[in-house]
Amino acid sequence: MPTVDQGASTISSSISLVKTIIGAGLLSMPLAFSTDGIVAGIFIILLAAVTSGYGLFLQAYTSKYVPTGHATFFNLCSVTYPTLSVVFDIAIAVQCFGCALSYLVLIGDITPTIITYVPYVDPEHHRTFWILVSTIICVPLSFLKNLDSLKYTSILGLVAIFYMSLLVIGHFLIGDVPSELKGDIVLIPPTVTGIFSTFSIIVFAFTGHQNMFSIVNEARDKSLTSLTGLVNLAILISAVLFIVVGLAGYLTFGDKVNGNVILSYPNAWTTSLGRFCIVFMVIFSFPLMIHPARISVNNIYYWTKINLFHQPESEEATAPPSESTGLLSATETHESLEIAATKAQSHIVPFPDNVFIIITAALLIAGYILAITIKSFALVLAIVGATGSTAISFILPGLFGWKLIGSESDDPSVLEVIFKNLSLGLTIWGFVVMVLCLYTSLFLNQV
Repeated sequence: MPTVDQGASTISSSISLVKTIIGAGLLSMPLAFSTDGIVAGIFIILLAAVTSGYGLFLQAYTSKYVPTGHATFFNLCSVTYPTLSVVFDIAIAVQCFGCALSYLVLIGDITPTIITYVPYVDPEHHRTFWILVSTIICVPLSFLKNLDSLKYTSILGLVAIFYMSLLVIGHFLIGDVPSELKGDIVLIPPTVTGIFSTFSIIVFAFTGHQNMFSIVNEARDKSLTSLTGLVNLAILISAVLFIVVGLAGYLTFGDKVNGNVILSYPNAWTTSLGRFCIVFMVIFSFPLMIHPARISVNNIYYWTKINLFHQPESEEATAPPSESTGLLSATETHESLEIAATKAQSHIVPFPDNVFIIITAALLIAGYILAITIKSFALVLAIVGATGSTAISFILPGLFGWKLIGSESDDPSVLEVIFKNLSLGLTIWGFVVMVLCLYTSLFLNQV
């Protein structure tokens, strides 16, 4: 059994989760307020915070049903809905890879607006040049195996987010934005379709579920109390930041706000630094997306090898888990035989070093080739986000909770029944979000 000194600290885990959640979506919050109004905007942010937070909590809760240190979507699917495990991993891999790809595109689009001259490089190749330059940082970080290894770069990314937040809030408090850049401000949304058009921005802004299992696996204290506190802290920080930055940007520009609020401000050294911080932030967010994509691709490879090519499972994958290594092992001296039996149904998916290197290299090569060659794939990303993000954030955690919570007892407690029913509600909410976001992508926002 791991000693108490092993694993990531609570602070390190909090940094990883907050940085995973807070990304480029923060800069689109003012736009969401411009279509939702102040009242509905705040309400939707709080609703998204609660539902996403409950999904993260369910991931922590249900991770006790698989061997300690091996909680993944694939493993939980193997003990709940085994026939769908590879389907969900494909969705997760595509979603996370698509998100990482969008970061590279953002680097290529924004950096040339900050640094307009590069010696010996033609202006029409600036975009490609800066995408390739990002490999200096992105590639080495993408080969780190643990999220805890990325905690220092995550801190740097959070510093960039902190500066951009101060920039938006500061301009609002000072009131130095020219009046011709300001539009109307409303408390309630003028149209329902307007809410639908930016609904996905807010809901998906809280998506950090792709790395939650890795955070649980690496956490030093895996008790449910500690993990719940971690989730609550991350969601609280994210929600406060989304509301404050969203309101400050919206009250500054009104309905004339840009989709990326930093790009709405007049040119100045402070806004140029803000644009640099965007690049800085997405560079350090890129490996946070490669990490779960790599795990899912390995799970797909493992499933294919076992089920299509009928290769025998390794001893590591089939070894029975110890009954003393549950999520609650820090606070309980034993676990029920039912939970132990459930763990025995799961698979510890091996991840040899050579496979790790090959998958990481393949993801990086494919990502950079696509980022350089494809100019516009907004619709594809929107559809992938509507399906992949909802599956990761709501549908899968809800299904895991519905199937597993209380399953170890014929007479579950009142709290377990409540959690179980809320899990079903989260799954239903996920399908509602999926339908709304697909409708928005395919019909409202034609691209």
